[in-house]
Amino acid sequence: MTRRITTLVGRALVAAMMFAVSGAGAGAQQVGYAPIEVRVPAPPIAVAALGRTHLVWEAHITNFGTFPVRLERLDVSDASGQSLGTWTGAPLRQRVSLVGQAGANASEPLSLVPGARAVAFLWVTIDGGRAAPDALVHRIVVRTADDSDHVLTTAPLALRTPLPAPLAAPVRGGPWVAVRGPSPASGHRLSLVATGGTVRVPQRFAVDWVRLGDDGTLYRDAGGNVNDWFSYDEPVTAVAHGTVAMVRDGRADTAPRTAAPAIIDAMDAPGNVVVIDIGDGRFATYAHLRAGSIVVNAGDRVRPGQTLARIGSSGNALGPHLHFHLSDAVDPLGGEGLPFTLDRFDLIGRIPGLGPMLTGTPWAPQTHQPGRRVTTEMPMENMVVRFVE
Repeated sequence: MTRRITTLVGRALVAAMMFAVSGAGAGAQQVGYAPIEVRVPAPPIAVAALGRTHLVWEAHITNFGTFPVRLERLDVSDASGQSLGTWTGAPLRQRVSLVGQAGANASEPLSLVPGARAVAFLWVTIDGGRAAPDALVHRIVVRTADDSDHVLTTAPLALRTPLPAPLAAPVRGGPWVAVRGPSPASGHRLSLVATGGTVRVPQRFAVDWVRLGDDGTLYRDAGGNVNDWFSYDEPVTAVAHGTVAMVRDGRADTAPRTAAPAIIDAMDAPGNVVVIDIGDGRFATYAHLRAGSIVVNAGDRVRPGQTLARIGSSGNALGPHLHFHLSDAVDPLGGEGLPFTLDRFDLIGRIPGLGPMLTGTPWAPQTHQPGRRVTTEMPMENMVVRFVE
């Protein structure tokens, strides 16, 4: 049996709720069968990649009731009702994280006990011939203890304003691999960061740029020293006209393939950093820079292509690479991650994954993945690209 959640409004009901709460504690009286809250902290911005449009966002779902509920289905449509995506069963479980239960069994039901929160990491791809919607509507089905399904339909959520102009490349030449770049399953994209009393996804569209050698590997010899890595000491460059908003230097390089600590301080994780204010509320972060290589100071004006520093392995880094992302705050991990496009690059292939590369397996172009010139698109995870002057 399916029941629809309704909104009850009236002075008598409000008064009754106030007396109930004051006498028995918040949450003592449950109004409705499934009083869940759905919040979208950062509505999506349409961004182009691989000839299609992508929408990326998270829906936070909290059980404010006094009984457990189970998430059964999540639908997303445009304001006219045209479906953009439907998730249930295993596909839903793969996209939803239960807060505080990182090690939960992926086959277990998505049960929300009273006070629990789930985060749905959503990524919708729209074919190139179809325009991005103006707004999104979420429809969530939850099941209660009496085995009844209840439906919550949210108000239309407006998308944020379109992207500004594309950016220049943050590095030169190549080939470079977009390791942990934008993708539905990227570790960057799935990282919730709580700082200053707010939870955000600052690395939602982050890229770890790693240089390949002529033989298609990440490093020479065994790669045990930072100098063995082809990325090390490569220059990083400004992606747009802007003002240096933050510089942090003095962190030593981390030895390659060093295990990350269980708890990482938000100040230490990026290592040496340069942040550029490029306007429109956007800040470009360059992290893991080599100590002593930064050649700009806070307040300096920069232009596209200008050298800022050199790649290192400072902070939480498996090896030398440039971590690059845009966000809406000067603090590298204190803002919401923003999408971006690059003005042009040559896509020359893809790696199958980072694991084999870290063990020394070389990359080689594949005939079934022909290269092409790409303009005004976002780089995606595992792309191998070359930047042209």
